[in-house]
Parts: sequence; C-alpha cells; structure tokens
Amino acid sequence: MAQKGEKLSEYIKAKIRKNHARFWKGKQKPLSKETIEKIRIANIGKKRSFEIRKKLSDVHKGMIPGNKGKKSSIYGEKHWAWKGGVTSRNSMIRESLEYKLWRKSVFERDNYHCIFGGKKHGSKLEADHIKPFSLFPELRFAIDNGRTLCKECHKKVGWSLFRENNPRKK
Repeated sequence: MAQKGEKLSEYIKAKIRKNHARFWKGKQKPLSKETIEKIRIANIGKKRSFEIRKKLSDVHKGMIPGNKGKKSSIYGEKHWAWKGGVTSRNSMIRESLEYKLWRKSVFERDNYHCIFGGKKHGSKLEADHIKPFSLFPELRFAIDNGRTLCKECHKKVGWSLFRENNPRKK
C-alpha cells in the first residue's frame, strides 16, 4: 500500500474501487436530500402500519404474554387455565392485606435493617417468622413473632434456631 503523501498506482485505485463496491453490495447507499424529500411528499396522507392494525379486544390483550399487568376479561371458571379454584391456603394468606401489613410493621420496627448485621448486610430484606408460619397459625400475624433479615442471613438461620427449642417436637 502507498505511504502517506505518495500517489496511488492505477492497480491500487482499481482494488480500492472493487472493495468499495463489495462493501456496498446488498446495502442501501445513503439517500440524497432530494430523494428523501420526494419520498416524504409521496407518503403524505398515507396510513402507516401502526394506524392500519386492528385494535385488540380486552380478551386478546389478556392473552398476550407481555400484558401481565393488564387484566383479561376471561377469569375464574371461564379462563383456560382454571383448575377448579385450587389456590393453596398458604398463598392466599401470604397475598392477603393482613400479611402485607404484618410484614411492613416488622420492617418498620427493625428500621429496615437486618437484625443480625444491620445496614451493612444485604439489601434484600425478608420478614422472617421466629416461630414457623406453618406450625403456629395463631402467631402468623403477631409482630413479636417477626424479625427482619437480609436474604443471606435468612438462608443461614432457616429453621436451625427453632429446631433446638421446638416445643412440639417432644
């Protein structure tokens, strides 16, 4: 290849033209301003693709996977995934307003800090039942039975502290 300031030979110039043509093969070359203006004028008054599409009904909006937040008009027994109302009691309780208020109260009492490590511990907080949710239904919403733990501490603690002093185990 020629150095800076040298004249290019005809052979090199032909090679550059050939590579330039190969580069643009299958690609659209940039349009001139006049061509862009002609296209714009030709499209005035025409409907664009998003204006032509049909509007979806509420039923169809609910079927689209990306529309999670939008409620479908098909629910309950009419919904195709209906299994006879078999929502578990556990999930019903954990989604209830009473449970959410209990969780918030526990976080506020512990000032939104992990009780084992404080603010320095993980940022993902979880409300833990000291006496297990499943074994003590009467203490499920007792604020004294709750504590704030980060995710890491919650994994470490688990049931280990409870198993040692389990009153129902005996």
